Amino acid sequence: MSSSSSSSTSNNNPSDSTPDQTDTDQSHKPMLTLPAPGDVEPGINLEVNGKDIKLDALGPVVVNVDGTMSRIDNWAEMSEIEKSNVRRILLKRNDQRLQRLRAERDAEIASNKSEEK
Repeated sequence: MSSSSSSSTSNNNPSDSTPDQTDTDQSHKPMLTLPAPGDVEPGINLEVNGKDIKLDALGPVVVNVDGTMSRIDNWAEMSEIEKSNVRRILLKRNDQRLQRLRAERDAEIASNKSEEK
């Protein structure tokens, strides 16, 4: 019996309370904020198929084979010539992948419509 009474006593101890510890821990962490608009480098504007595309400081978007999108992890460490080559290659490759994905989508839609009839 004494073990159950000691466990209930320890649970009521305010110093053992998790919410109090969490509140204290969070008060010492700095608040994360976004940079001010003037602190960020301006992006690069490119014309692609007659449309202006802006590449920001994170680098260009990569269209993966399955249609998902990602970014290049080491974009900030690349030299300007590397960035230029990546942009040139990605624009072509992304366009090819998007065309293929759209064609697959359109074929799937057409086959679904023919099955419904």
